Amino acid sequence: MGKFILRRSAQAILVIFVATLLIFLATFVLGDPFGSTGEKTVPPEIAALNRAKFGLDKPIPIQFLTYIGNMVTGDFGIDFSQRREVSELLATTVPNTIRLALVAILIDVVIGVTAGVIAAVKRYSFWDVLVTISTTLLIGIPTFVLGILLVANLSGIGPFPIVPRSFTVEVPWYQEVLLPAFTLAIVDAAFIARLMRGSMLEVLRADYIRTARAKGLSERVVIGKHAMRNSMIPVVTYIGISLGVLFGGAIITESIFQYNGVGYLLFNAIRNSNAPVIIAIVVYSVVTFVVLSLIVDILYAYLDPRIRLN
Repeated sequence: MGKFILRRSAQAILVIFVATLLIFLATFVLGDPFGSTGEKTVPPEIAALNRAKFGLDKPIPIQFLTYIGNMVTGDFGIDFSQRREVSELLATTVPNTIRLALVAILIDVVIGVTAGVIAAVKRYSFWDVLVTISTTLLIGIPTFVLGILLVANLSGIGPFPIVPRSFTVEVPWYQEVLLPAFTLAIVDAAFIARLMRGSMLEVLRADYIRTARAKGLSERVVIGKHAMRNSMIPVVTYIGISLGVLFGGAIITESIFQYNGVGYLLFNAIRNSNAPVIIAIVVYSVVTFVVLSLIVDILYAYLDPRIRLN
């Protein structure tokens, strides 16, 4: 297991290095990300501070080393719009995005795994048909459509806050996160239910399941202890990838609900051509996705020892 973790960690570091190199080449070598472009006028003092931070007056190899050093220390330059450190903006929005992602994944797992297990155990029953039809319909609905429908029908009703709302109106985080979390979770829960159902059906036909039943084990033990663990392998993979994407910022959903997360920050940065913020979020998203993928690989190997032996 130790060798497997070291090998996957080395691969993750290589991927992060290559990705950051490509970002550097696309933004710093092929142009000046801190200069004025089109209708966007960057204050001269802010542009000068950013160029000094990233050493744009030095040779390209030195620029790259400076860029890597800044990324490691979290120094992403000065925001064009608010003239604040980009790291301060990330420190404000990243926890909100992580909170949203965790709530959405929790809803995914509870609904998706439960529905998938019921559909597999009660194959061809009414519940199986209901899960199959509903998940098929939900998978085909775009996330932004769900978000707009939820805003139109649930905004301001019961525990759901009004969207959009004034910045002076404060809402508890557990209320603010509900609608965007449900929006993100609905489609993912449908995917997880389909994955869980298919995986469970395959596992339930395995020899060791028949052996467990032949030993006289109760159906609850057979399903809960033996079948579900191996059935969770593809689900864990999907959840890890989904979590990596959500941690990077759900730009459409956060923008619809004006949720103060990384996705909404990126949306505003793109709209205002705010290069330092865009660069910082892209780097953050890449690193987050790769690290979470590494964690998923380790969990995958823990659940299935055959993987870490390859």
